[in-house]
Amino acid sequence: MEKKILKNNISIILVEPQLGENIGTTARAMLNFGFENLILVNPRDDWPNEYAMKAAAGAIKVIEKTRVFKNLEDALSEFNFAFSTTIRPRDMVKPVNGLEKMAEKSYEKLEMKQKIAFIFGREKSGLTNHQISLTDEIIEIPTNKDFSSLNLAQAVILVVSELNRLGVSYAKEEIVIPDSFPADKKDLISFFNHLERALDDSGFLKPLEKKPTMMMNIRNIFNRSNLTDQEVKTLRGVITALLRWPSNEYNEEKIKNIKKIADGNSNKHNKEHWLNVILSLLNPV
Repeated sequence: MEKKILKNNISIILVEPQLGENIGTTARAMLNFGFENLILVNPRDDWPNEYAMKAAAGAIKVIEKTRVFKNLEDALSEFNFAFSTTIRPRDMVKPVNGLEKMAEKSYEKLEMKQKIAFIFGREKSGLTNHQISLTDEIIEIPTNKDFSSLNLAQAVILVVSELNRLGVSYAKEEIVIPDSFPADKKDLISFFNHLERALDDSGFLKPLEKKPTMMMNIRNIFNRSNLTDQEVKTLRGVITALLRWPSNEYNEEKIKNIKKIADGNSNKHNKEHWLNVILSLLNPV
């Protein structure tokens, strides 16, 4: 039985692509299977790129819609779930999926109208551990162990062709949509930054040279939990409450410090929200 999938809720993200030709052939591969949302993170060459246009071989609508971000954190801000495509990292624990399992999980999330990102790394070196830690799960493409490297467009076409197959396969008849929606990456990254500042303030992230690995492991713990938007708000409230412990006294300097840790680079609306949270915690009814 044919099932339609929300292809507009799927995006392909290329991190620091080096060749315009690879971007163009990726766009062509995407449109072959009906996917149009392409995102570039810090491409090496200027964008728009004439080599990408030529290599797209008619997939101009994908090229014209392509969005560009400076970093992966910003690119992921609108998504609820992200897959990274890489070999299995040795120093982190994440679910690893074959193509078929990836497609099954994607279908379930699309049924709940979640937005999914599929992330591909540089042609030569792939994704960094930090970039992988920002994602929820890994896709492992089975290849010849003696010659495992894939062209960027080849890797993309394997993923999008498997996703496209969802449109002609039958999955679950009924998906129960939870009351609370999965947190998007913008809120998760903001939470991770809040947590990191709080751990820095407490002296937990020591020695300094181990801080990146420690934060990577912490992010992986929470990413495996598939947090909802409400759970993220609760965790941020917990961080704020712990920062003011053990004193409930109203202290102007303490409020400023807690507010600074909570805000980071948040916008004005979020700052006002968290200030109200802090004041309510310091002045319980």
